[in-house]
Amino acid sequence: MFLRNHWIPITVLFVALSAVILDLRSETDVETPIETPLAAAETRVTAGEYYEAILALEPLLMSNQKSDAQEESLWLAHTLLVKWERGIIDNASWGKNTDEKIAILNQLGADFDNIEINFGYRYGFLRRLIDAYPNTPKQPIAEYALIRSGYPVPQDIFDRTGSISSKSSPADKTFSALHAYIEKYKRTGRAEVYMAYLDIAHIHHGLWAVLTFPDHPYVGMFDTFSTGDPETDKKLAEVHRDEALKYYAKFSLNPHGIRDNFNYAFYGFKDESGYELLQRKAAFGWVFILYGC
Repeated sequence: MFLRNHWIPITVLFVALSAVILDLRSETDVETPIETPLAAAETRVTAGEYYEAILALEPLLMSNQKSDAQEESLWLAHTLLVKWERGIIDNASWGKNTDEKIAILNQLGADFDNIEINFGYRYGFLRRLIDAYPNTPKQPIAEYALIRSGYPVPQDIFDRTGSISSKSSPADKTFSALHAYIEKYKRTGRAEVYMAYLDIAHIHHGLWAVLTFPDHPYVGMFDTFSTGDPETDKKLAEVHRDEALKYYAKFSLNPHGIRDNFNYAFYGFKDESGYELLQRKAAFGWVFILYGC
């Protein structure tokens, strides 16, 4: 009898309560969204946790499904690992803990070689980005970075035996890659084009130095660079010097404010650049090809 007399207001009350419950549930969903891997990584970047940020990207890095999010995650993982590696080098913080972290990063595709920490990260994330997403806007940046990292051309200008000889155009592969990059992008005025000019200048500078100062102890540690004829060496050295000066000059015109930030002070040249040192024929430059430009 009670329900018969009051069923209308009870029904109205039930509907109203249901609406309130659904509204509260909806508000709760808005307040606590599911955190995406990219959002989680960005949160850790803000906290300066670069390694943890890379780990947060694992679902995207390990997925075989292409997406805009995965493309972005590969680039972010690359930039984070460059930053993380730099911190290891600057703080001399390698050891068992770092080795364990590197092993985990390699499972995600980093391609990190821990034998030589200074050249450890071999740009695995960047290689995958450029291979999986050939039309990515990051393509020009990636192409230049991969030249420097050794993919798809050697990192240094040595042949497979680890030696270098002026007789056999030792820098052909690296020079070809750098010149091809410049030819492809020079009309864009990109900063990387000017950086490629500097790379070419450094390599020529190094070749001039090893031919000009063959008796220097650092040069002597490696196989001979000589053609066997002192006069030929002298002429060849001047060719390399002229080329180095030309490309130093091209680099110096860059509108991006890029500086030759090689650590010249470490070698006792506090206020001079490679360009200035080569202009006055200072006994310096072999480090560009013995230890990388």
